[in-house]
Amino acid sequence: MSRTLSWKTLGRYAALSLAGSAALAAATLAQAASKTYTLDADFDLGVLDGVNHTAPNNNQLQLNTVGTTFPVMWVANAGEDTVSKFDTTNNVELARYRTWFGPDGQAGSRGIHGAYSGPAPSRTAVDIQGNAYVLNRFFENKRPVLIKILAEGFIDRNGNGVMDTSVGSTPLNMADLNGNDQIDDNEITDERIAWAAEVGSQNGLGRALCIGTDGNLWVGMYNELTYYKVNAANGSQIAGPISTNPTAGNPNAGAWSPYGCLVDASGTLWSASLGSLLGKITNTASNTGPYGVSSFNSGNFNYGIALGNGRVYTGGEMYTFNPATNTFSPTGFTVGGYGLVVDGGGNIVSGYGDVQKVSSAGVVQWTAPLQPGSAGFAVGVQVDSNNDVWQMGFDANGRMQKYRGTDGAPLGVFPVGRDPYTYSDAAGFAARNVTNNTGTWTVTFDAGAAGTPWGKVNWNDIVPAGGSVQVSVRMADSIANLPLQAYAPVSKNVQFPGNGRFIQIQTRLNANTAGTSPVLLDLSVNSLVTACDVDADGDVDSADITLIRAGFGQTPAANDPRDANADGKITVVDTRTCATRCTRPSCAQ
Repeated sequence: MSRTLSWKTLGRYAALSLAGSAALAAATLAQAASKTYTLDADFDLGVLDGVNHTAPNNNQLQLNTVGTTFPVMWVANAGEDTVSKFDTTNNVELARYRTWFGPDGQAGSRGIHGAYSGPAPSRTAVDIQGNAYVLNRFFENKRPVLIKILAEGFIDRNGNGVMDTSVGSTPLNMADLNGNDQIDDNEITDERIAWAAEVGSQNGLGRALCIGTDGNLWVGMYNELTYYKVNAANGSQIAGPISTNPTAGNPNAGAWSPYGCLVDASGTLWSASLGSLLGKITNTASNTGPYGVSSFNSGNFNYGIALGNGRVYTGGEMYTFNPATNTFSPTGFTVGGYGLVVDGGGNIVSGYGDVQKVSSAGVVQWTAPLQPGSAGFAVGVQVDSNNDVWQMGFDANGRMQKYRGTDGAPLGVFPVGRDPYTYSDAAGFAARNVTNNTGTWTVTFDAGAAGTPWGKVNWNDIVPAGGSVQVSVRMADSIANLPLQAYAPVSKNVQFPGNGRFIQIQTRLNANTAGTSPVLLDLSVNSLVTACDVDADGDVDSADITLIRAGFGQTPAANDPRDANADGKITVVDTRTCATRCTRPSCAQ
């Protein structure tokens, strides 16, 4: 899979890159705050997440060839109806969120229970912004409940101006205030939780959750044999029920129950079934269909599911499926496993006792035994942002094992909640590397003054057909308040509204379906030009100088942009002052 443009290809754009960078560097604003990022040292002022400026492709950004993800994993604790937000770099639980009602620090309203009773959350998914979704399966003849948890920002439901949210392993209380046995918006106390929505029918048993290429969610009902498409923004139903029992005459017919899913870059959903059938739904980017439903019979039991290397991998009997030939083959594992995952280099990891890594060619890379103090059995396996491996210890003590991804060396056992049951895309690895091949560069610029009005962001890029470069901004008067603001998309060199001393710019590179990466050559940001910008077009040029000259002798109003030195007169001094503030070379000549 190609994720970057070749140096030979980029060479054709070298002159364009240098010329564009020089022009941007020359666009200095004496009155306005401005910054141009174009060299390696400039890009290093921000955070590179899944992108690089590695030689020979220096002084530009492109997607990594080895995939990565967020340094956070979302672990569903099925036996206590919570989900843990876990820092996989520092090996610590950052927060724990309720997925159902329960008093603070105690079990849910249904009490401590096993992994197969009560709400029992299990499937989690993480979108490319880092927001998490967790699905309560519900074994009590109730509709499954889907919850969204924000990665940044919050919903100030009580209006106190403070983010009330869980810190550490104790979740905030959530009570059923009106006794209707549903999570109503006013009953959500943790302000990181954006919404909770019921999906499917009573006793539908939600056992599949994945994210589509358009960022919306697909939720599978095991008992109902259906999928639903759900709006990620608000939890509303977009489409469904979509039956997983194909019509008669379909050459790949066969009813299958959703049991975990992932969506590939073409928008095709692949589903495990807890049986011998591998499910397939096409055209998932559409909100209205038609959706093509089919299945393929391996003759072997499947459980977990993973995507990578242009293949579909299933846990249980450990088989791989080639969509190009519609054929199954063994994966090369010598240990058994239920959950499995593909890492950033295309290797496959699984194991419910010993954990094992196998190459895409089926060659065993390493095998590691259970660590002392761990549970004796694991359902799920995950890969973190460093491509290290996590194995979910499936018992009431809630412990996870960590292994070094390169050789399987043990890295410790760490606590989470009761019965961690996570074998879906809990770190967003598939969403960021398969469903949407993406990475970001995020940089913060200090204008030096509170309330600075911002103007434009401009950038030069090379974008392959089907790829994109997307830029978003947020502003605040303190760095601490930036994460509490929502990003807003901006267009290239187009004025946008907003004020704040600090501006945070997130640039997202999206590859096309072939995996070809766009390239960011440079980016510049300017605060709003006020004095001297007479025609209010966001810059200072010869047109502004001409307008100032035309006003000689006039008495300006307060904050008149023609009165550059604010002396209450429009004179030649103002033209000379503005000539030093031109945003274009020699604009006053």
